[in-house]
Amino acid sequence: MVNYITHLQKLYSQYRVPILRDKALIDLINGIPVNRDLISYRQNQGSLGRLWDLLTGSDSQRQSLLAENLVAGQNTLYKWALGLTRSENISQVALAVTQEKLLEAREAIRRQQQRLNIQHQELETFCKNLAQHVDSRFRELNAEIHKIKVSDTADREFNRIVDAWEAKSNYRNLPWVVQVAFLARQVFSGAVASYELESNDKEYFRKWFVDRIVKSPRSEEIPDRDHKTSNNNPFCSLADLLDKTRLDMADNGRTLEFAAALLEVRSVPRERLLNTPLLFTIGTTLELAALPDEARPPKPAHSAIGLCRAHIQHIDKNTDRRQFVETIVHETANDCMAIMATRPDITS
Repeated sequence: MVNYITHLQKLYSQYRVPILRDKALIDLINGIPVNRDLISYRQNQGSLGRLWDLLTGSDSQRQSLLAENLVAGQNTLYKWALGLTRSENISQVALAVTQEKLLEAREAIRRQQQRLNIQHQELETFCKNLAQHVDSRFRELNAEIHKIKVSDTADREFNRIVDAWEAKSNYRNLPWVVQVAFLARQVFSGAVASYELESNDKEYFRKWFVDRIVKSPRSEEIPDRDHKTSNNNPFCSLADLLDKTRLDMADNGRTLEFAAALLEVRSVPRERLLNTPLLFTIGTTLELAALPDEARPPKPAHSAIGLCRAHIQHIDKNTDRRQFVETIVHETANDCMAIMATRPDITS
């Protein structure tokens, strides 16, 4: 556009309206009074004067001078008119060129507007995609932060509970079997269960719990395949282990009743009992042991194992430290998760 304007300025500077040059203007102006005087002299001249001029040739000279002045003036006007015509033609050409350039400029503006519209649409699409990406990324980050918070809360709660048990701050007067059952229920009823529900990780805390309980000094009295007792038998009878538990609590009737109440199985739905045979056996043993002497079977543990095999599912007669803790942990954790999964405030 700048080049086009420069071209027009150059065109108009070369072919603007022509100005009469000084000499032509002087000749044209000076010829006017001369011609007027010649015409006036002839009009005022008498017959005798005309005859004299005719004889002497003066009239012919004046006629020639007048004709020359008229021709010179007409020639000057002709050239000026010719310049005006040429200037007009140039102006028409300039207008045509201007019109053409304006059309080109309009087309260029139209194409530029189309490009701007396309760029605007692309920018809107980009902004929309960017907003969706940022929103998605924020949701992912919030989810990751939430996972970290849940994991950290579960880790701190797990350590607090198990550390207290290892320090003998809780469950001090209870047999080892009841301690493990209570401890597993306490651990997997709170933040650890929430972690397993949200992360679907059912190995990390369960394996950690088993390892810490099995390796704890408080578990040394129970035979284990990795830590054999003095008789070198890594296994023990489940019935004997449960009977020993009952006998350890027999001197304290209240403790036995309290443990039996916490581990009771009569009010538990059958679908839950089907998934917790060892817990059912422990609870049934304690409930039978808490019965009056006339109603108590001679061997509550054997009776509980028989009831489990008859009405719940098969259960091994022998066990060791690790197997017992692993079974307690998995049964308790799965039962707690099943309970929590039915709570609207947890699942939402």
